[in-house]
This record gives sequence, structure tokens and C-alpha cells, in this order.
Amino acid sequence: MHSWGSFTPAQQTLLRRAMSDSWLAGTVQVYGVDLRWAGADGAPPPRSYTEHEQRMLVPLLAAVTTDLVDHGLLTVHESAGLAPSVSDMAVEGSGLRAVLAKAENWLWSPHLPSQFRLSAPRFVREQWFDEAYPTADGGDLLRWDELDVGQREVLVCAAEASGMLTGPFGIWDGPPAELDARQRLDWVDRHLAALLPFVRDGLIEVRRYSEAASDEFMVIGVDGLRDTLTDPTLWCSDLDWGVGVGCLFTYPGLAVWRGGWSGAWNARLTFE
Repeated sequence: MHSWGSFTPAQQTLLRRAMSDSWLAGTVQVYGVDLRWAGADGAPPPRSYTEHEQRMLVPLLAAVTTDLVDHGLLTVHESAGLAPSVSDMAVEGSGLRAVLAKAENWLWSPHLPSQFRLSAPRFVREQWFDEAYPTADGGDLLRWDELDVGQREVLVCAAEASGMLTGPFGIWDGPPAELDARQRLDWVDRHLAALLPFVRDGLIEVRRYSEAASDEFMVIGVDGLRDTLTDPTLWCSDLDWGVGVGCLFTYPGLAVWRGGWSGAWNARLTFE
């Protein structure tokens, strides 16, 4: 039986997606992120793949997917709903090869509903889920009850599907219009005080999304966050949903979240 570390980066990406019943569409972007976070050869720079780059990787990921299917480690289902269903039909044989060969099935698009979902048999989840999504005790970090409100809000934001810090559905309202340049910087710095420690520790990645209806992004490092958040165009009132700055957990951050912070957050929701 394989150990998790014996799987290639491409296999690990696909198995993680399958264990989470994720869509086939968007998988190429996740593969690029996995390569970058692992510091692997051929990893993209701190940004998303372009559409051309994604299309170039489809044959590789299609071959890896086919091999995993042949070994019974994942399945591809055609799904009509937003959530997995027992009625979803497995795609097999020549139909599977045709689905995987079509680049459009791998690319996320708001205009074309996702059709195909990756899924993993129960034994795969039992064997490798804890290695694919480990926990960490975070003993050298602040406990949940030691975090201030702003820090807690950032962590919950990183755990959410959208993860938007700014924009119409972001957790931060824009700076008041009456602030002068100095006051605007102070306002930004107060918000960054909650975010920066997690970014410096490699627990959270911050991204800027510049186009609506696109999965393309640029990674904003610690040194670029202040300049980014003081950009007036970021706080325009007419920005489309999904345009702005968002955050998400890296795998180490997700491990700490799963190891303690998530439980504390859920307990708060339960008992408050």
C-alpha cells in the first residue's frame, strides 16, 4: 500500500480533490498552487496559471487521473447538482477518456456549469485523509481565546469558501471617505495588524483578484500588502463580486485550523 509521500504531486492533488468530492473544473489551478507551496520544480510564480498554461497541463493530469481510476483510487462522476448525489453516474471507459481529454472540463468558468466531480472510495479516505489533511496542535501559537476579534475574523474568513477580505462580500468595509492620506494608512495598518502575523508565519496566503468571473489571481506577499490595501481602486463601491483581496489557509494553516482553532470556533457558535 502506498504511503502518502510516495504519490507524485499530481496524484496528491487529484486524490485530495477526490476525497473532498471536488469538481474536476478548477483542478489545474489547484495543482499549480500545490506545486508552488511544495517548492517543486516547475512550480508557477506567485500567481495563478493562465488559461494557456492550464490547457498545456491537461494531458498530464488526464493521464494521471486515468491511472488512478484504473487502480480504483478515484472515480469521475457526472453530477447535475451542487452536491454529490447517489444518482450521479460514474463516467467510465471511452466516455471517461473523452471527458478528461476535453480541456474545457478542467477549466473553471462562471458561464459553464461544472458537470464532472472527482470522488474517492471509502478505503482511500480511511487510508490517506489524515495525511492529506493533517492536523497540528499549534502549541507555539496563540489559543483561540487569546486572539482578538480582528484575528478571529481573519481566520474564519480564510476558512470560508470565498475568503474575501474586501469587496461587496468582504469582511472589511472600506475606509471612510473623509480620511486624509495619513489617516488612511493608519486605518489600513489597524486591519493589517490582524492579518500580517498569519501571513508571516505561512499560515495564510493573500491574493488579489482583478477580474470578475475569473479564477486568475496574484499572490500578495507581506511586503506588498500595505501598498495593495491603500490602492483607492480596491475600495470602489461598484466593484463586481469576487474582485478584490481574499485570503485562504495554506496547508500548514489548515492543519492548525483543523487541530484546534476550528473546534474553538464551532464551540463558540454552539454555545453563544
